Amino acid sequence: MNNRNHYNTGTWEKKDIILTQVALGVFGIFMGVMLFAVMVLLWSPACAEDVTAYRCWAFCEPGSEVMIRERPGKRSPVVGAAGSGEQLWTDWKESGSWIHLVDVSNESGTGWISKEHVVFDEPVRLDLDGVVRGKGRIACRQGIDGKLKRWAKPGQELTVYWYSQEWTLTDLGYIQSQYVGVY
Repeated sequence: MNNRNHYNTGTWEKKDIILTQVALGVFGIFMGVMLFAVMVLLWSPACAEDVTAYRCWAFCEPGSEVMIRERPGKRSPVVGAAGSGEQLWTDWKESGSWIHLVDVSNESGTGWISKEHVVFDEPVRLDLDGVVRGKGRIACRQGIDGKLKRWAKPGQELTVYWYSQEWTLTDLGYIQSQYVGVY
């Protein structure tokens, strides 16, 4: 009787080694393909862009809205609107007097808003009486840094609708906050 185990022969050892190497190679390829498939499934376009977003707020007359446009420009199609005091997000891209918004509730998720109607510190709704402060005439504008609407005199009374650190929205127009006092 032959007590030799056929697995201990040199020919079977080589076959076992070859089969093990092939099996490990196939398993490695399979795992690589699976890892790639999982990465593709988990990847989304939102992850592709590492967008840093900054908060800003719409700043317009109470009860009105600022139009959010598809592209920079007043003639560009409207893709949304924001009421005064509404928080928005920007990636800080600018085009002339327009600023790009992200995370907008529309189909594209983006839009453009006029810088004349955006502040970067949270505005406070006041609806209080106020007064114009200063030594000379004070500019009342149509928007933030916008066209001159009228001049106000120191001591002139007004109604303050919204206040931010830099700009105050009044019944006379947009006035730099340093020139407005509130009762």
